[in-house]
Amino acid sequence: MQFPCTIAELSDGRWSVAHAGPIAGEVRVVADSRDEALRKMKRELHYRLELCPCTGETYRDVEIEIVAGGGGRQP
Repeated sequence: MQFPCTIAELSDGRWSVAHAGPIAGEVRVVADSRDEALRKMKRELHYRLELCPCTGETYRDVEIEIVAGGGGRQP
């Protein structure tokens, strides 16, 4: 299952990844590198989905789809 996320480099050099959707809700993670931020987001989404048995689905393949961001720094 794919989860659309935005990614941005912050003014302090860290990276932020954010997701908002009906299944996992609003999620935002920050990390020192882009790759680590994406890994943290994937782990957080998987954790939240495991805690919500309302759908009855198993979310083994959590995929992050980057829909915006990437280059510019943000405050």
